[in-house]
Amino acid sequence: MMYTNKITEVKQFMSNNFVGRDDVINGVLAGLIASEPTLLIGPPGTAKTSIIDTLSKLVNAKYFYYLLTKFTEPEELLGPIDINALKAGEYRNITKGKLPDANIIFLDEVFKASSAIRNTLLDIMLNRRLPNGNRMLSLDILGIYSASNEISNDEEDRALYDRYPVKVFHNYIEKTLMNDLLDRGIDLMNENSEVKPVLDVEEIINLQNDAINRLAILKRNNPDILDKYTDALFQLEENNVILSDRRKIKLLKIASAFSILMNSVNVTGNDIAMAMRYSADSEDDGPKIEAAIIDSKLENKSEIIQKANTIIEETRSLITSAEDSIHKNSPYNEVLDKLNLLEIFIKKLEEMKIDIGTDNNPYHREIVARINSTLDFAGSKYEKLKGR
Repeated sequence: MMYTNKITEVKQFMSNNFVGRDDVINGVLAGLIASEPTLLIGPPGTAKTSIIDTLSKLVNAKYFYYLLTKFTEPEELLGPIDINALKAGEYRNITKGKLPDANIIFLDEVFKASSAIRNTLLDIMLNRRLPNGNRMLSLDILGIYSASNEISNDEEDRALYDRYPVKVFHNYIEKTLMNDLLDRGIDLMNENSEVKPVLDVEEIINLQNDAINRLAILKRNNPDILDKYTDALFQLEENNVILSDRRKIKLLKIASAFSILMNSVNVTGNDIAMAMRYSADSEDDGPKIEAAIIDSKLENKSEIIQKANTIIEETRSLITSAEDSIHKNSPYNEVLDKLNLLEIFIKKLEEMKIDIGTDNNPYHREIVARINSTLDFAGSKYEKLKGR
């Protein structure tokens, strides 16, 4: 289908422009395909706004962006009051050019909004509707995105927080990709090419319908995958990771969206595992979700992938530690021990890269790419440190 090729084109364009942000891009696009609200959580300067703005340019649809504060009035989002209607005794908004008129919506710093706005958003996000005067407006929303620099712990925000089945936690770029980030940043400053739309509204609706249809096929043909998903949910609850009943169902929509995004023929356990990773309410939930994925056997090679991610993190920490030891003029044996351990980590990653890459699983391409960038970074650092 042409529109599935086009979503791949969108993903590739965004990956080329945002170094090291594939996890964010995957979550953003899965949210669009599933037509489910997506929340980006990360510190300032981590491309949250730029990623959604770029997506809005790649889709030929109406886009609405607003930076929320505690002083933002509902009319700023919904439109000014219709004075003529008010004189006739009807309270309604003129919605043209505002949130109710948009297909793709991005609300920045959503948890800083007033209670009135947050309560209005609850029904918009869940039911795609808005009371306006004497009638209920049906909203043609394709995707709803929000961003925040931090998680809200306010009890009042629990219902709003639960409305986001896709949550993307990210931080500043990792050291292994620093040179790529700087190179791409310089290139972008020298490029003046206009971003042209790739997808239109009808094609996104087709993608969203395809995602729903795939769930019926999953239920009919692969009930064993749903059994594994159920086992994973039980384990999460035992580890105090509680998902509302609504989110347990919506996660299957997200999984179906990932199957499209990864060019799978049908929804697989790998797709459900990926959707679960985007369901965490906090970064502390991550290890518990990984454990549930492994124990339920939802994903291929999940154990070795988890070990690879651990060694990647340990490699980065070890390089920093070795550099500190040299700067502090620590004993040579101490530095040598760290270099020997770094050599062991490099060999392990090389072995894991071969093992993970043999099954041609699309989900494994990203971890292989991460291993490659880590090997390049660690190899160059090893030679420099060894020569000191």
